Amino acid sequence: MSTAVGRLLPQLGRGSRTAALLLPLLALDVGLFVIPMGYLLRLSFAARTDSGAFAEGSWSLDGYRYLAETPLVHEIVGFTLGFGVVVTVLAVGIATVYAYAAWRARGWARTVLLAGAVLSLFTTLVVKLFAVVLLFSPRGVVNDLLLWFGVVADPLLLVDNLAGAAIAQLYIVVPYAILAVYAVLSTLDDRLVEAALDLGATQRRVFTEVVLPHVRPGLAVATVISFTWSVGAYPAPLLLGSGSEQTTAILVSQLLLTQFDWPPAAALAVFTVAIVATVLAAALWRLDIGGALFDA
Repeated sequence: MSTAVGRLLPQLGRGSRTAALLLPLLALDVGLFVIPMGYLLRLSFAARTDSGAFAEGSWSLDGYRYLAETPLVHEIVGFTLGFGVVVTVLAVGIATVYAYAAWRARGWARTVLLAGAVLSLFTTLVVKLFAVVLLFSPRGVVNDLLLWFGVVADPLLLVDNLAGAAIAQLYIVVPYAILAVYAVLSTLDDRLVEAALDLGATQRRVFTEVVLPHVRPGLAVATVISFTWSVGAYPAPLLLGSGSEQTTAILVSQLLLTQFDWPPAAALAVFTVAIVATVLAAALWRLDIGGALFDA
């Protein structure tokens, strides 16, 4: 009996220590995520009113009815999803090539490539977007170089339109995607690549059959990060778009701050979060299924 109790006490002690470590994190999650999201969900079921932001204490589907019956909302949601998909595809493609180049580089070249991705994370969004304007405006660096080399006869319109919004959003998400892909790619034994090359595989075949299967978790993380940021895009389309490139985040801001109509704004925010959560769940499920099949 005493032996069994002696064995149980250390286990209880370890369980208490684990609980003590997890409780602060759980409290942080509840305070910063669960409670605000719960309030947002509750607000989305409040009734609309002309005398304030919403009718306190009421329950209604007015917000979701607004989403279902307003054609402008449908157009903005469609544009947001399309914008998110396009930016995500471009971001993951650029990040994969960049991370692979950094992984294959040696010495100072690798340091410079990784520093270029990391240093951009230390820059605020306003500075990044201002850099986009300086680079891609009609009188910016990119157009000056294209005109100087005779590639184009007139400056290209790369800002204040859809292209500007997409380029600005890529500036925001690509560094995160690069680091997500590189973190997984750095665990690949480069002797596998050398062995494949020695056996006669081309660089393209090595990349598609050796590198990409290994880096799949990093691609999934990069995809989720890029899509999440792009679906919730606000500053890039607002500052670098033409005004027609409205996303759900911009519409939520207008409903909250300009029209003072909170139930539709909360309902649209909940809908956007649901889309992101669905993509995240699909990515995790795909990773588990794909990993099991790959291991088999």
